[in-house]
Amino acid sequence: MRGEVEIWQGDSLLYTEPNMLVDGAGELLAEIMTVSPSLSAVEDHATSSILDSSNYTIQAISFGTGSDAFNKSTRNAQYLNAGKIEYLVDKFETLAAGYRTGPVTTGIQNEVDGSSYIPDAGLPEWPNPTSRVLEHNTSVAATFAGSGVDVAVSSVFPGNGQHVNFLPSSIGSGMMEASVFSSTEYDGSTQYYPSSLGLAQSVLGAFPIGSSTGGDMDRATSRVMLGEDFTQRDVGNKTYGFFNEVSSMDVSGFVNMVMSGSPGTTTGYAMSSGASGLCVSGGIDATNSGTVEYSVMLAGGDLATVNLYGGIYHLGLWTIDMKESLLNGNTPPFAFSVLNNPRKYKLFARKGLSKNLCYINDDGATPGFDNHTDLTIKWRLHFL
Repeated sequence: MRGEVEIWQGDSLLYTEPNMLVDGAGELLAEIMTVSPSLSAVEDHATSSILDSSNYTIQAISFGTGSDAFNKSTRNAQYLNAGKIEYLVDKFETLAAGYRTGPVTTGIQNEVDGSSYIPDAGLPEWPNPTSRVLEHNTSVAATFAGSGVDVAVSSVFPGNGQHVNFLPSSIGSGMMEASVFSSTEYDGSTQYYPSSLGLAQSVLGAFPIGSSTGGDMDRATSRVMLGEDFTQRDVGNKTYGFFNEVSSMDVSGFVNMVMSGSPGTTTGYAMSSGASGLCVSGGIDATNSGTVEYSVMLAGGDLATVNLYGGIYHLGLWTIDMKESLLNGNTPPFAFSVLNNPRKYKLFARKGLSKNLCYINDDGATPGFDNHTDLTIKWRLHFL
């Protein structure tokens, strides 16, 4: 079995290289060969569903970067200090009253002219077939006062080896509801402005809201801040992404498998758009028999925002980790959920990139930040 990854921009192939299968792939094959078929006779549906084939196939893709992006950079969006806190709270208070009813959905600020940004990522982790995550040591370093004491964001939300998805207010506030970062502060009149809630969202990142949740409020609060540059700039519609538009990515950064099948095997059956999530298609003729292709699209807005959090140097394909899913009290079939996802994942294959997938240059007319275009990732596994 071998694999390869291709990056496409429209009809143009930008990049192709082999992937690396990790130990999780071998473990999956062992599980397939050793799971007892006798479970099919058990009347309890949760038990017999352990045999469902979806539990033993690729079910998610994720994106990561070097560990320095999360805990050493003083330029990336994960960076937080007293000046940034004061600036964000002050700016939020000056907005119209209608804007002060929820958290800052992005809570960071772009450079003055929106020019191309080269993030800090450090040296991404070397290819290691024993890896269980895309990158180790990815807890953000941000610490600020909350509930009367200094609280490290990582003490509540430790890093999981990849980019996570806290920026949409529906996800961020939902995850922080029972934590020390759930508070808002009263301004003395009839309005509220975000304190620790919006700030914690801003340093965790990393994917933007969807276009259907747009409008003046979201555009006004969807801002980016890099390091000590506190000049306000509305990043606008360009930062809308696919994943949060269709709710295909959970809070941990896993993009769900939304379609399985082979176009052409059924009348009128066509491949779903990669903008809807991770899609898979198996070969149906002699030329590609034994090949399975996974595809997913990243919107220009996804790339622009994630770039501010360190860019993308890692890609990962994941299967369901049956043991961990069961130990967490979940039973199959495991329905995907954005906030409380019962699916626990096991790394199957990894691809490290030598160049940031979010890299872009200014073209002399349009600032690079506003000029990202959609990309398609095609990941093929060859079994013959």
